[in-house]
Amino acid sequence: MKYQLIIMAMLFSFASFGQPNQKPEDEIREQIAAAVASLQVSPEEIASITNRTITEGKDSINIRIYSPASTGNFPIVYYVHGGVWVAGDLNTHDNICRAISKHLQAVVVAVDYRRPPEYKFPTAFTDTYTIFKWVAAHAKELNGNGTIFVAGDSAGGQLVASLCQANQSESRKIPIAAQILINPATDLRNSSTSYKLYGDIIDWYLKEGDNKNDFRISPLVGDNISGLPPAIIIVGEHDELRSEGEAYHQRLQSRNIKSFLFVHPSAGHLAAYWCAAHEVAMPALAFIIDTVRENFVKK
Repeated sequence: MKYQLIIMAMLFSFASFGQPNQKPEDEIREQIAAAVASLQVSPEEIASITNRTITEGKDSINIRIYSPASTGNFPIVYYVHGGVWVAGDLNTHDNICRAISKHLQAVVVAVDYRRPPEYKFPTAFTDTYTIFKWVAAHAKELNGNGTIFVAGDSAGGQLVASLCQANQSESRKIPIAAQILINPATDLRNSSTSYKLYGDIIDWYLKEGDNKNDFRISPLVGDNISGLPPAIIIVGEHDELRSEGEAYHQRLQSRNIKSFLFVHPSAGHLAAYWCAAHEVAMPALAFIIDTVRENFVKK
C-alpha cells in the first residue's frame, strides 16, 4: 500500500514532491527503490550472479544472470522488471529474480532496459525484444535446457505480452514455453484503467502521435493473438489493474490458448512486495512455481 500511495501522490502532485531541481522521474525511481528496501527482506542465496553488458549495434544493454547451481542444465526465465515504465531496475527486482531462480531451479536473465522519459517508445520494447533474442541465441552458453519462459510484472508484464506477440509475427519463431504476467498492464489506450491510473507516465513513455492500438503498446488489442504461448497471469483481488489482466486471460482463452489465472486473495498491486519477494507475495510466487512444474517442466 505504501508503494501505491507514493506513486499515486507523485503522479498527481509532482509540484509538491522532491528536492529543488530534482526531476520527477528521479524522485519516482528513488521512492520505488526505497519502498522495496524498506521491506528488509533478506535475499535468497544462489550459486552465482553475473552482470553483463550486451552490445547490439550502437546500443549497450545491461543484464543480470542468476544461476541456481554451478553445474547442470536448467530452464531459462527471461525477466522484464516493472516500475510504471519510468522506474525499476536490476536492483529493485534482485530479490524476486533470486527467488525464482532458486525455487524454480532455473537460470534467470533480467534485462535493464532503457526507460522514459529519457528514452521514449519504442526503446524499452526494442531493448526487451533484443535481449530476448540474445538469450535464445545463447541458451546453451547460459546452461539452458531448451525451455524458455518469459516473465514480467506490471509494466514489465505489458512488455512481455507485447514481446510474445512480436515473436508470434516472426517467420522463424523462438519457442516460448509460457508467458508469466504478474499484475500486468495490457491496455494503454486513453480509455483504459492503466491510462486513468498512470496517464502522466504513459505520456512520458510514448511520443505524441504513437498509435496506442499498436500491440507493442496495448497487447490486449493486438492482432497477433492466435498461436501465442500459454500464459500464467497473476492479478490482485483489489488491484485496480485486475480488469486488464483478466481481460487478457479471457482474450487468450477465446483463441483456445491455455491460460492459468490466479486471483491473489486480499491483495492489491503487489508492487514492492513482489520485487522484494516479501511473504505477502508468496501465494503468487507459489502458484507460478506449482503451475510451471505441473504443466511445463519435463518430468
